[in-house]
Amino acid sequence: MPNMEIRAYLFEPLKGDSFVAQLNAAEPGILAGTELLRKRSAELGFAIEFLAEDGSMVTSGSTILRLIGEAEEIARAEEELLACVGKSSGVATAAARFRAQAGNRARIVCGAWKKVTPESRKVLRQAIAVGGVGIRLIDEPFVYLDKNYVRMFGSVKKVVERACGIESRIVAVQIRGDTDHIFREACEAFEAGARVFMIDTGNVADLGTVVETADREGFRAHVRIAFAGGVTSLTLGSVIAAGADIVEVGRPIIDANLLDFRLDVVSRV
Repeated sequence: MPNMEIRAYLFEPLKGDSFVAQLNAAEPGILAGTELLRKRSAELGFAIEFLAEDGSMVTSGSTILRLIGEAEEIARAEEELLACVGKSSGVATAAARFRAQAGNRARIVCGAWKKVTPESRKVLRQAIAVGGVGIRLIDEPFVYLDKNYVRMFGSVKKVVERACGIESRIVAVQIRGDTDHIFREACEAFEAGARVFMIDTGNVADLGTVVETADREGFRAHVRIAFAGGVTSLTLGSVIAAGADIVEVGRPIIDANLLDFRLDVVSRV
């Protein structure tokens, strides 16, 4: 064997020949990650004949990419192109399932992309959105006050009042019962100006308490109540039934399995 890289040696007899290859789905799901797929295909030197769009429904055998390239390029594509869409499509598919399960009963959001490496965030945010799930608690401009803001200010009331000084921002605050009973924190939050409550205790009973308090005190129609903490497809229904307007789903979406794809050479040009 000459002193050359193994793959270059193997494909030397095919130098100058071009082949058509297709990237096909091996299982049903929602396609995501095509922006990265297009970019990497171009970097590898392929001519793209067809590329499906993000959000496309795929079934086993669906062609999502058809390209033309030389043998060595196609061998590299087997290693690199599947990664562009596998994880993204798995996340989008999981997101779409939660969105379909919720229907129009609640808004589903996933903020777990914040917990991955910065290099992965853009791709995963796009995949979540492709699946029809929000990447932010609400769509309007807002300021979010988490548990540590509350703890540092010493009360829900103080931190919400401070945040309400920011113009043109809805104030959202975590309600956990850290500084007082959770129903009193809810009343404090509303009176101070918060209009989105995040119950992130993972305890559906806490959600029920806040919803009942809002009904009893007459401000239910003026607030949106969100819930987070260990929500799965098995518990989503009970969370919505307890009165959540917004449900945060984390790991079941962001840790979704890869959607399987295969690269097949189909003809010689």
